Amino acid sequence: MKIFTIAGWSGSGKSALIAGLIQTFQARGRRVIAVKHAPHKHSLQPEAKDTARFLEAGADVAFLLGNGELIRMERISDPADSFARMCREAGPEDVILLEGFRRAGVPLIEVFDPSRHPRPKFALPELAAIVCDCEMAGDLPRFGRDQIGAIAQFMETYNG
Repeated sequence: MKIFTIAGWSGSGKSALIAGLIQTFQARGRRVIAVKHAPHKHSLQPEAKDTARFLEAGADVAFLLGNGELIRMERISDPADSFARMCREAGPEDVILLEGFRRAGVPLIEVFDPSRHPRPKFALPELAAIVCDCEMAGDLPRFGRDQIGAIAQFMETYNG
């Protein structure tokens, strides 16, 4: 299993990069699990809606099914356990892409847009690589936004 956090300032292009990586990894025969972290209080279903009511009533799992999509919802008592639960869903050949979800020991790739922010969000020594259409000093691997295949290859072989 390969797992990476894709990070950066809001509007930097994280979601676009993840969408491109999903397509690239799937074309290579890999299953991809994408995780978007919503750090603010956020409910997938408003409190008055049925799935929220089912969970509130004590259901262990509630599914929301509609128009070719299935969402599984569970109440979690320990948010720290959610990471381990997600990893258990992955097979040895799967790729997990985390957006907005920092976890110790998970390599971090930052998407940086110098036209929007004066400096990267994270210190360069924390990063496995940076995605930026600009020059960067140092030894950190740098990829342009259009180098999705090269970024995927870097992720496949990364052992940091």
